[in-house]
Amino acid sequence: MAEMSNALAADLDELARACRVLELEGHGDRVVGHMALRDPEGRGLWMKRAGIALGEVVDRRDFVLLDFDGHQLAGDGKPHGEWPIHSELMRLRPDIDATAHTHPFYASIYSAAEEPLATIVPRATTQPLRTPRFEDSSGLVGTQDMAREMVEVMGPHHAVLLRNHGLVTCGPTIKDPVLIAIAVEKMCQESLIINGSNLKFTAPPESELAHKLEEGTQLDPAIVGGQVLYDYYCRKLARAEAAGDPLFASERVPPRGR
Repeated sequence: MAEMSNALAADLDELARACRVLELEGHGDRVVGHMALRDPEGRGLWMKRAGIALGEVVDRRDFVLLDFDGHQLAGDGKPHGEWPIHSELMRLRPDIDATAHTHPFYASIYSAAEEPLATIVPRATTQPLRTPRFEDSSGLVGTQDMAREMVEVMGPHHAVLLRNHGLVTCGPTIKDPVLIAIAVEKMCQESLIINGSNLKFTAPPESELAHKLEEGTQLDPAIVGGQVLYDYYCRKLARAEAAGDPLFASERVPPRGR
């Protein structure tokens, strides 16, 4: 592992925990799915290494440093082939420092739907969730051109469904793509259930969603800002790991060939 500051080492350890939170909340899919963090020195991004599950990301050693053209600068192991998802988000969105791509069950199913994703039960996030759909994504998002198209579809939002594929989320801090991914997966689950129920239903209008968010900010800004929720998921993860949940590695998985 390349030399790094104490601050970066701590951030990568936190990114590892964020990967495990996503595994805990149903975003794991064998050894696919990944998170990344913008390198604070401007060298590119730190991305989860390939070959391990989200639940097997132990610490800073499980990330590789890539420049924005995918050249590996540091780290043991190999990067995932969909590294352009992260590089192009960070290249084109200076407001974004952390990214995630996962294949959660309900979001992956809903990605194939024709209807836009509606908000049935408003969820506490930093802004009303809007999740456009990138249409050309049934295969891997493995080129920079394709990833740039995905970023254009996402626009100023923080989540995008990949048709017949999965979900991409992002934000300015490590907790943001995690909380948004969890919320979108819940939204997809709710939409699939109520659409399959044959019951008539309504979704709240945009004005009502904005009003609820404003009320929540005034009543409990810590919850809306996400830190209280993220802390809860970290405590939940700690309990699962202490109980020996097999989703989570008890020791680091060596890179292949070692």
